[in-house]
Amino acid sequence: MINGDKDVFEKFDDINYIPVIASLITFAKPQNFINGEAVTFFQNNSIFKYPKHLVNPFHTEKDYEELFNNGSMLPSLSFADSGGLQELLLKGLVKTPEEILQWQEKYCDVGFALDKIPFNTDNANNVGWTFDEVNFDKCAQITKERIEAALKVRKEWKGFKYYAIIQGIDYKMYKRWKDIIEVKGIDGWCCKSPTNSPANLAETAVFVLLNLDKPVHFLGIGQLTKSIILYYAKRYYKHPFSFDSSSYDSGAQYRRYNLPFYFNGFDVIKLEKGKYSMTNFSDFCGCPACKVLSSIINNPDAEKYIGYLISLHNVIQNIYIFKYLDNIYKDGDKLRDFVKNYFKENTANRLLDCFDFIDDCMKHGYDAGKKKWAHIFQEQKKTTKQQTLF
Repeated sequence: MINGDKDVFEKFDDINYIPVIASLITFAKPQNFINGEAVTFFQNNSIFKYPKHLVNPFHTEKDYEELFNNGSMLPSLSFADSGGLQELLLKGLVKTPEEILQWQEKYCDVGFALDKIPFNTDNANNVGWTFDEVNFDKCAQITKERIEAALKVRKEWKGFKYYAIIQGIDYKMYKRWKDIIEVKGIDGWCCKSPTNSPANLAETAVFVLLNLDKPVHFLGIGQLTKSIILYYAKRYYKHPFSFDSSSYDSGAQYRRYNLPFYFNGFDVIKLEKGKYSMTNFSDFCGCPACKVLSSIINNPDAEKYIGYLISLHNVIQNIYIFKYLDNIYKDGDKLRDFVKNYFKENTANRLLDCFDFIDDCMKHGYDAGKKKWAHIFQEQKKTTKQQTLF
C-alpha cells in the first residue's frame, strides 16, 4: 500500500514468505466471521494475523478493493501478481499492462509486470504446459514492450515497486530472456522454476546469484522441499528474497491438512457417514485455526468453514517453520543438519545434493557446477505441469 516518502524496501525482511490470498478472501466479510473474527490472516480482526500477502487483480478484485477501502486490512507488505496466465486461458488480454500497473500501484506495495508467457496449452483446464521455444524471443520482446508501456503511466517510485518476470526453462534461457526485457525502471525480478524438482529450483537460484543485483521474488514455491533451497541460496545474496505459496488453497479445495509434526505429510480430512475422519485438532496443534476447528467441528455449519480453517492452519504452519529457518539459514552447517534430521533419508540426500550444486556453482561457475551435478536434473524440460493457477 502506498507509503508516500517511505521506501517499500524498508518493509522487507531478508527473506519474506508471501502467502497467496486467493480463495481465502471469500471469508473476509462479516457474514462469514466466527465470534466476530475473520477466518483469514490479513485483516485487523483475523483469527491469526500475518502482515504479508499476494493478491491477483483478476481474482476477487472487487472484494479486495472493498477491504482496502474500508480499512479492515492489516498494515501489510502486499504483492500483486499480473495475471499473465489469463492471456493463455482466456485467449486474450483482460486488462492492459497500463491498467494492471495502475491497479497494483493503488492497492499494493509490489506489482509484477505483465509478461507474454512462452508456453502453450491446448485446453482451459490448466493441466499441461508446453514450452514454446520457437517464439521464445518474440514473447520476450512483447514482454519488454508491455513493461515500457506500463512504466509510462507509473506515478509512485518509493511507495511502489515494479518487478519483471524472468521466463525460461534453464539457466541460459533465463539469461537470454533477461537480456531482452531489461529496461530502466525495473525495481526487482520474479523467477520461477520450470518443474517441482528442487534441483531445477536450485538452478534457478544459481542464475539469480550469478546474474541479478536487485530484490527477487520466487513464484509458486509451496512446500518446504523447495523453499529450503532458497534459504540455502540466500546466504550468497545481499538483496531480499521473497517467495509465495498457495498451499492453503489445498485445504479449501481438497481438505489437505498439514500435520504440525510432519510438515511434508498431508492427511486428507474426509466426511464419511456424516462424521469427519479427524476432529480433535486442538489436541495436537495449538494454532488459532485448530482451536476454532475443534470447537465447531460437530456444529451444523462446520462444512461452511472447515476448508478455510484448514487452509489458515496450513499458512500458520508455513509461517512457524519459516520463522525458525530465518534464525538458522545463515549457518550452512545448521541448515544441513536440519535437512538431515527433518526429512526422510532419500529426500534429505536430494536436497543436500542441491546445496552442493549451489556451492560448486558459486566456487567454480555455472558450467562446471552443472556438469558435475548433471545427474540430479530432470532430463525432459520442454513440458511442464502446473497443478493450480494461483
